[in-house]
Amino acid sequence: MTFHHLYSPKIVGGENIRVVVLSDLHNREFGPGNGELVERIAALRPDLIAIAGDMVNADDGNLDVILTLCGKLLELAPVYYSPGNHESSLMYEKGSPIEGQLLDLGVHVLVNRAEELTVNRTPLLIGGLTTSTEGYEEYGAVFFEEYEKSSAFKLLIAHYPSLYYEALADGAVDLGICGHYHGGQFRLPVVGGLYHGDTGLFPKYSGGMYRLSNSTIFVSRGMGGHNGLPRINNRPELAVIDINGRQETNYS
Repeated sequence: MTFHHLYSPKIVGGENIRVVVLSDLHNREFGPGNGELVERIAALRPDLIAIAGDMVNADDGNLDVILTLCGKLLELAPVYYSPGNHESSLMYEKGSPIEGQLLDLGVHVLVNRAEELTVNRTPLLIGGLTTSTEGYEEYGAVFFEEYEKSSAFKLLIAHYPSLYYEALADGAVDLGICGHYHGGQFRLPVVGGLYHGDTGLFPKYSGGMYRLSNSTIFVSRGMGGHNGLPRINNRPELAVIDINGRQETNYS
């Protein structure tokens, strides 16, 4: 479990907003029915839960793990879910009903769109950007250009950190939440993540909190894996981000 703090002058009256972040579970279970994971999250008393994609595996189509988990999480806090490449493959290539089933449960599934939410008197605009860098101009640019105009606290869930290499490098996001890189698979002291297939050696944003020119992003190391490689010096990550008006820093 990791804890992070984000200062924002947009938080009303010194209140705190606690966000629990999950990503890249890849159908892994922590205890039967992910009971141990749910217990830990319940103890954290989140205001909202942000899921940054790849909670399933595209090559098996099993939805039981994620549907069971989300059903339990919804008893704790609102759940906002932006699909990753594995969910997208299931939805658009294999005709999986995952999006509809999550919506039926009450999960807020964000596919290149945003929803308003007020938490502790602070207005949030929670968005989901599901495209990769390669498809951004076709599938995501129009949404993001409108999203960026909001004066609310903008929390953007986007599975791919690589979007912030170029397309969103100068974008204005109060908190971006990403996954996908699995922490760089192997993590080296000081250096950080070693490798991901999309980037090769030393992914730029492999895990932790990063301050960009106009944004702050958090990249989850994820909770599972799909490529069969071991996670070395890279424990599964359940992340907590406290957003408030106290100026403390914890950036990578």
